[in-house]
Amino acid sequence: MLKAVAPLLSRQKQGRPFKEYYGEWLSTLKNNLLPQLRRSIGGESQTILSSHVEMVHQHFQSYYHALDEATTSEPSQVLTQEWRNSVEKPLLWLGDLHPFLFTQLARSLLHEASSPDQDSLLLPLSDRPWQVALAWRNPSESLTSRMDQIDCGLRSIVPAVSERLHRADRSFLDRVVPHWFPSRGRHASKVALADDVKAHTEDLVSVLLYANRLRRNVLLDIISATTVYQAALFLEALSQFLIAFRDHDLVNAVEHSKAVPLQKQPRPRCH
Repeated sequence: MLKAVAPLLSRQKQGRPFKEYYGEWLSTLKNNLLPQLRRSIGGESQTILSSHVEMVHQHFQSYYHALDEATTSEPSQVLTQEWRNSVEKPLLWLGDLHPFLFTQLARSLLHEASSPDQDSLLLPLSDRPWQVALAWRNPSESLTSRMDQIDCGLRSIVPAVSERLHRADRSFLDRVVPHWFPSRGRHASKVALADDVKAHTEDLVSVLLYANRLRRNVLLDIISATTVYQAALFLEALSQFLIAFRDHDLVNAVEHSKAVPLQKQPRPRCH
């Protein structure tokens, strides 16, 4: 797996547009790793399934390490990402998917598994081993408790990280006005502005790297809290979710569909 990921990381470090790296990363996920994961989900070997779960998980981790590289070299392209389509953009937070998306996806599996219509849950999994088909039904108390802990942590951390970015922006504006406008055009003001821009860029990179680390940690926390069968279904669903963003027919259908009220997931009580 490391041999497969290394060329992607190496080319990303050479400074090419992150859009190109992401396209190759997603292609590897769609055409290589996801099919392998699905075959192992339908197989009988837990050892092979564990190996493929780890391969997909590490593929996501490698993506976020590459995103770190892009953030350090050119934070503006990471923050704006104009190449994302209209379906993806609302789900982005500080350069990539909002970490709440990971926990909500896991909770949706929990919610479906505990729904009264159990037959509808098992139908699409009927060709899979019973351990997989029943993986998310009757989750352990430790899993539900851990999911609550992860959610509560995000509800505390995410607003704090967003506020860090707002403070950095406000601080930049507070420095630019006194340094630039009173003596605009002069050499001293240009030097001062360059220093201000450098300081703001450093603040921006720091915030983006922290947000990125938060996403990596949430993924790791979910994988660590689940069984191999639960983790396999979670990573399969997450992979399908991202791949769907590149389905032009689906994106077009979403863009032209009428809004449908979403069913709210119950929130944990955070102390």
